[in-house]
Amino acid sequence: DNVQKMFSDNLDLSFMDVFALFGCDLLAGGLSGAAVTPVISAVDRALAENASGRAKLWPSFFGSLREYASRPLTYVRGPQFFYIWIIYGGTYVAANTVETICSLRNEDPSGPKWVATSTVNTSTCIMKDRAFAQLFGTAVASNVPMGAYAAWLSRDFLSMGVFFTAPPIVGEMMKEYTGSAQSGYYAAQIGLPLILQFVTAPLHLLGYDIYNNPKNTIKQRFQFMGKDYLKNVSIRMVRMAPPWSFGTIGNKEIRENLHDYLKVYPKRMQSTLVYHVSG
Repeated sequence: DNVQKMFSDNLDLSFMDVFALFGCDLLAGGLSGAAVTPVISAVDRALAENASGRAKLWPSFFGSLREYASRPLTYVRGPQFFYIWIIYGGTYVAANTVETICSLRNEDPSGPKWVATSTVNTSTCIMKDRAFAQLFGTAVASNVPMGAYAAWLSRDFLSMGVFFTAPPIVGEMMKEYTGSAQSGYYAAQIGLPLILQFVTAPLHLLGYDIYNNPKNTIKQRFQFMGKDYLKNVSIRMVRMAPPWSFGTIGNKEIRENLHDYLKVYPKRMQSTLVYHVSG
């Protein structure tokens, strides 16, 4: 049956089967990325406009959502959709394709998936942050200072460490409260990205401040990061939930449903699903 097929060690796949597997990877990642993009792009625009002084945080956020709903085709063709979709759709596709390649080679995908998703996610996030700073900032469009890149890379580095190291450890500690190590892991994986925003939200904003106000003193930068601190943390929490809780689950479910529909399955290795999380 299908279950035996999925876990067989001797799957004979034709060229068309392999082609179909990669097609499932692309379609699942692309659809999942598109699904989470509207909320994320509204959050990023609100953060950028609030940092530059062009608009208040929540009015910008809800204004963007109203704009998307009233003119969806214009939004889909615009840069806000493109940059966010490339980040998350690209990260999901990278994770999916690496998993498929490793299954065909009978290798554990954890390490290669971490490297691939880290590379795709970090590079596209930096591209997006630069574009959003220029689109919604107050400074004349120019090269982004290295200090801004350093702030955003620090944000990504901290995110990677917490998201990949802490959840299994915390999940194991929580199993007596949640009933199992697996449910403890899920609770940690959902909760830790939100908690981390108390640390990474200021780093995210620091990059915008360095870009918009390159002559600010250290004291002024700390004052800026402290301004509307809880508001910025809360909206970053809103931003983290769609891609790294629901988006990853949706990507996995769509991919597996496509496999079922096409009746083609990769070998399933016993490894943890790993995504690099940033932005």
